[in-house]
Amino acid sequence: MKSSNRDDGWLTGRLYFNREDKRVIIKRPRSGFGYTMNLGNKWTWIFNIIFVIIIVILVSVL
Repeated sequence: MKSSNRDDGWLTGRLYFNREDKRVIIKRPRSGFGYTMNLGNKWTWIFNIIFVIIIVILVSVL
């Protein structure tokens, strides 16, 4: 597993994509605060798709 503190996997300093890293939530090392999601993890995409579906349903009902 690669560490999120290395530059490997960081895109534009804000997005993290590393398929070898099994973590879903990653702490941003340079900003001192904040978290991001590992876009290389399939569970991140599943969570995002479910979130968008819930939002679409809520907007269409209201």
